[in-house]
Amino acid sequence: MARSVTVCIDTNVLLGFFNDEPDKVESCTAFFQLLFTRRIKSVVATITLLELAAILTAADHYSEAERVISSIESLPLFSIAEFRTDWVLRTAALKKANRLAIADAIIMSTAIESRCSFLITFDADFRSVGEISVLTPQKFLELHSI
Repeated sequence: MARSVTVCIDTNVLLGFFNDEPDKVESCTAFFQLLFTRRIKSVVATITLLELAAILTAADHYSEAERVISSIESLPLFSIAEFRTDWVLRTAALKKANRLAIADAIIMSTAIESRCSFLITFDADFRSVGEISVLTPQKFLELHSI
């Protein structure tokens, strides 16, 4: 039996979608439509929610932050992966070996420990890790569209 596909979604993909970022919104929208159509499981790291809230509230968009977080929490087949203490050493090693920001190391560790098939991001820094396939939303669409 083929392994089911689970994706971990980076903060910049969610921001591209929710903030209607011109260079990202089209591929992010198509990516999320594919996830819902194909019923693909998705994981979001807790730190991703924190990053989203921090970015939106820094711009005084408190109600938008609340709406975005609530929307993500209510999406079917989406799970919020709580960071676990037994992931700490892997996260520290990922940070050091790949020169990742601590938030990025937590997201990568979450993707690996949650047994995701892919990390979906616009951040090229993740590609050096090698423990998980790292794709942009557009590349994921190209590989998984009919």
